[in-house]
Amino acid sequence: MLARVLAIAALVVVSSVAAAEEASTYHDLLLEYRCPVVDRLQQIYASTDRSDPQNWFLIISFAARPHDYAQCVFDTLTRMFCEASSGFYDDVEGVPRSRWLPASAVAALGRLGFSTDDSQGNFQIWFDVAEPPDFNAIADFTLKALHDGYGARAGVTLVFNAPLAPQPSLKCVPVS
Repeated sequence: MLARVLAIAALVVVSSVAAAEEASTYHDLLLEYRCPVVDRLQQIYASTDRSDPQNWFLIISFAARPHDYAQCVFDTLTRMFCEASSGFYDDVEGVPRSRWLPASAVAALGRLGFSTDDSQGNFQIWFDVAEPPDFNAIADFTLKALHDGYGARAGVTLVFNAPLAPQPSLKCVPVS
């Protein structure tokens, strides 16, 4: 009985340590990348170029793994659509699919609210956006998807694609 109690206690301690390390790596990622993401989201939202809604997006990918990405687009000023790459579009049309995310990554994205069916495309989520938007929350959500689903950590080079915000203005205050 005592051995069982000790085994359960050890499991709780190991799980707690792992959760603390995971929270720390996410916090470090926020320290490095929240400002650039928030800044670009603000630029996109504030853009006076409303003629082409196709440009209201931000894609964040890994420099070393461009097929791993999260992207969000303002559908309107109060609605957003986000996708996390599934591997579905990695190959050209007509070529059998060659990459699927591990089940643990799909589950992590599912916990964030993304669809988990990648049989027809990427993992997706729609949500309402407050007016004015909480850009920090949107940035945190996108970075959490990259962290939990694809292993993004501080020190990894992330690349930004945003036609309405090609360069950072660096106006935001870093996370503490």
